[in-house]
Amino acid sequence: MNFDEIKDKKPQKVGEFIDKAEDGDNYIIKVSDDKIFEVAPIAYYIWAMCDGSKTVTQIVDEISKEANIEFDQLKDPVTAVLEQLQQASLITL
Repeated sequence: MNFDEIKDKKPQKVGEFIDKAEDGDNYIIKVSDDKIFEVAPIAYYIWAMCDGSKTVTQIVDEISKEANIEFDQLKDPVTAVLEQLQQASLITL
């Protein structure tokens, strides 16, 4: 998966935020009774932005502005996180 393949897609998060992990850093997302994931803060942040109305381009743009990091520097890392979230069934693309 690369940015150009998914830039116009509107990812939709799956599951619900349950709590922060015991270590206080990671986040726990429940997809179903037997599928619970612990994700890093950046993955949770991107997952939370996947509301089904924003395109991948808009998500990268928003993170770029908030973090004051060049758009082009964020395309690949955000795409990689989205791919991992999709593989874990935490988003649909």
